[in-house]
Amino acid sequence: MTEKDHNILEINNVYASYSASLRKLEYVLEDLSLAMKPGECLGLVGKSGSGKTTLANLITGFVRPVSGKIYFQGQEIQNLSFRQRIKQFNCGIQMVFQDPYSSFNPKMTIGKQLMEPLEIRKSFNRSEIETKACHILEQVGLSADYFSRYPHQLSGGQLQRVALGCALIVEPCLLIADEPVSSLDVSVQAQVLDLIVNLRKGFDFSCLFISHDLAVVYHLCDTVAVLNRGSIVEQGNVEEVFQNPQNVYTKQLISDSGYDDLKRNQI
Repeated sequence: MTEKDHNILEINNVYASYSASLRKLEYVLEDLSLAMKPGECLGLVGKSGSGKTTLANLITGFVRPVSGKIYFQGQEIQNLSFRQRIKQFNCGIQMVFQDPYSSFNPKMTIGKQLMEPLEIRKSFNRSEIETKACHILEQVGLSADYFSRYPHQLSGGQLQRVALGCALIVEPCLLIADEPVSSLDVSVQAQVLDLIVNLRKGFDFSCLFISHDLAVVYHLCDTVAVLNRGSIVEQGNVEEVFQNPQNVYTKQLISDSGYDDLKRNQI
């Protein structure tokens, strides 16, 4: 059994660029390597512009790397498009974005948008899909009454709950959450974070949680990876990295966060 069989996600020596010309590449990600175990919640931290969202887009297939390999469940995926990954892995990777308002079609009801991922799979009849959509609403803390509402009738926190429902209704193995609470009010942030914790217990998915908020990562994640200028400079257990950072950049991030000794009960 190889190391890749032990990891749900493995990224090896990946380079990524948005440059139009191959002659003059400016890398957003450079020689990046990262691994995740099944069931792990990995926090990805780094300052704005460090490449966090680009990495998420690589994993989901919205962007393809210049070079390097990406393995999901032991299979290479770096050359597969977003649609090919959905088809091959049965929606095994799902993503929740930062802005809940831009994640939904304003002309479609919440119920229709929850049903859409299951309709794409064509594994259930309409009655079964509607039942699952109503059930997932309850699992994210909303009543079935929201099924017939439109996005503009919901608050940001409620929409982010629905976004989690849309991602989890297909029971993915890996959820990528890109700054999912940063646009929400502080009081609502705590509710959504607690919801993610509870959903992990119920759905048993791995989670790549991207955030600039180190306190949130400390509260939510098992491990943390620090991204600086497109490369991972430190990765390890959350407690160990926060209590005894080895990299100068990591030390500066922790110092800038305003916490000398982060405790999980602070949030």
